[in-house]
Amino acid sequence: MDSPIKTKFKYDRSEDNMIVKSEKDVQPLIELNKKELNGDSPYGGVERNGMRKVASIPLIVIEKWKRELGVDVFNKDHMPKVKQLLNDPEWRWLRTHESNL
Repeated sequence: MDSPIKTKFKYDRSEDNMIVKSEKDVQPLIELNKKELNGDSPYGGVERNGMRKVASIPLIVIEKWKRELGVDVFNKDHMPKVKQLLNDPEWRWLRTHESNL
C-alpha cells in the first residue's frame, strides 16, 4: 500500500513566514524498484511494444524536483533533464532497469 504524503505547517512569528514540510515513506517503493532492477518482479526489465519501464518516481520526488530544480517530469521539454537526473547515481534508487537513458 502506498503511504500518503504528510504535510506539516509551521508559522515563524519572528520572520513572519510559513514553513511547509512534506514527508513520505518511500521505502516500500525503493524495495520494489530493487526487485525490479534485479529481475525479481514481472514489471522491471520486460520490454512491451518496444518500451520498457526504467524507473518509478514517487510523487514527493516529482514535487521536490519541480520546486528545487525547476524540472517538471510531466513536461516533455524537460525530459532531457529528467533523464539526466535518473542517470545520476544520487537518484539510482528510482531505477528499475540498468539501461542508460
